[in-house]
Amino acid sequence: MSIAGFPYPFETGGPAYRSKVLVPSEEMDARNSREPDSHTNLISPGSGSGSGAAAAPVMVTAAELGAPFLRLRGISTAHLPPQGTPQQELIPFLTALLRESVPFIDSVAPKPSNRPQPTADLGTARSEWKPLKTKSSKVEDNGNTVVSLYERTLSAPELRAIERSAGMATSNTDDSETWACRRSVHRDSNVPGDGSASWGEFVTCFKDKHVECEEAFTPSIVGTRVLRDYDVAGLQVDDEHGDRYGSFTMKVVEARHKIGVKPLLKDRAFTVLQVTCSLLPSGGGSATASTAGDGGRSEDCDEILVINIPVSDVENLTTSTAAKEDPFRKDTVQGSYVSVERIRKLPTTENDGQAQIEWIMATASDARGSLPGWVQTMAVPGQIAKDVTLFLGWVAKEREKKGGLVA
Repeated sequence: MSIAGFPYPFETGGPAYRSKVLVPSEEMDARNSREPDSHTNLISPGSGSGSGAAAAPVMVTAAELGAPFLRLRGISTAHLPPQGTPQQELIPFLTALLRESVPFIDSVAPKPSNRPQPTADLGTARSEWKPLKTKSSKVEDNGNTVVSLYERTLSAPELRAIERSAGMATSNTDDSETWACRRSVHRDSNVPGDGSASWGEFVTCFKDKHVECEEAFTPSIVGTRVLRDYDVAGLQVDDEHGDRYGSFTMKVVEARHKIGVKPLLKDRAFTVLQVTCSLLPSGGGSATASTAGDGGRSEDCDEILVINIPVSDVENLTTSTAAKEDPFRKDTVQGSYVSVERIRKLPTTENDGQAQIEWIMATASDARGSLPGWVQTMAVPGQIAKDVTLFLGWVAKEREKKGGLVA
């Protein structure tokens, strides 16, 4: 089974628009072996031929869109949608991204539901998350937050299996990928000095103003910039279980991190395709994907996702003739960073009526350069645990300001 994980085509667009259809790779092969008219069932009724008729859909696999996405190798600029791509043509890309990312982050702490558990067929591997030590983050006098840490190593054979499931040519690398993950639960509160964050503050900082806020509360970030910003306002996309996501943002973002004392360690530049979205309330209709409405308002949702996919050939994203001429990347080493983040309101039945927020973030990274991989693997869990303290401490200071980023 392909990474898309479905035995049937996925239609995109409204009744008058059938531009692309996302299908599993083996289904693609089967359909390509049939007669041309075997595709006509994908056209909306009455479209037919002649003036004003909808064109036959272009059938694409997840692999053709760049999947699997959750890999340190990243995606190339050739797989990035061009700037100005019509919204409907972005739906297959976003659908493939959600089909891979949602089961992956669900494998950390599955939500109570009747949906099947993630498997290797859905783009995850058979490796399980292994609990590491638990840390307590203290913010102000009253804010003790427990941060649970996990680790998951995807072996080279498992990674090649994922590539095969996506219909990709398998790589010959013997390198594994080690993911680190943290989970914490927070009071949904905006009381000053209690070491908490409200749902509105989480949504503002991680969904609506992610780039600005992350730079503000992360000391190691010395600069950020947006290289592409896609028009995804109003888009709504359903996953395979019927959950609908909206309120999308989609940007190519670059961040410059200071990781040590120069000139011993150069700054690192990380370039990612960053997608944020909200899980919309149920009961919003039965369309598979649409551009109707406003895409859902962030503040009305109970769950948000943040997905960062590395972009491999970053030199193609600048106006300079060579990467060394780009002032932002001058004297840097290009690193790679991939992550999936899920922040959601917990049902009050799970916590005796106290409004709480669950924050999960899973990541794999490679700073490259002279830093040994084993050193990075040991350091990452502790670093991502510190991010919780940094964020909550920053929120406390922002609350004291008028007109702050989270005001």
